[in-house]
Amino acid sequence: MASSEIVEALQRCEIFSMLDEESINQIAQLCTIETCEAGSTIFTQGEYGTRLYLIAEGQVALLRSVNLGGRESLMTVDLLSKGRGLGWSAFLCDPCSVSASAICQKPTQLIAMTGADLRTLLESRPELGFKVMDRLAQVVGNRLRAVYGAMDTFK
Repeated sequence: MASSEIVEALQRCEIFSMLDEESINQIAQLCTIETCEAGSTIFTQGEYGTRLYLIAEGQVALLRSVNLGGRESLMTVDLLSKGRGLGWSAFLCDPCSVSASAICQKPTQLIAMTGADLRTLLESRPELGFKVMDRLAQVVGNRLRAVYGAMDTFK
């Protein structure tokens, strides 16, 4: 994927879509491309995550192992596709354990960046940092509501 394709993917991403061209270009410089086959694990619940991922193509399931009153189950938190982000905790703290596993459901192309690099950029540009963190709060809130909804099925 060429640099212009990375920029286009960032512009479609739920976390970065509201940013100006200069900011998108700065973030694009932090990115690498990863290609995963269906069934590949991007990260596993409980491990320390250091990278943030954006889905350029494909589909990823977020799965969480839960124990509800002695009953253990694997719960699908969300099914993510093009434009969605995952591993966001990597830029909130370093290292930070991930709260769910991410498994590719289809061949998937990811844009990846280290959380520490993104955090450094956001700290150097507080107005950019605020915009990204504001949007991230919305994404996290939506994901949390999805988890609560999924937990209702265990009643």
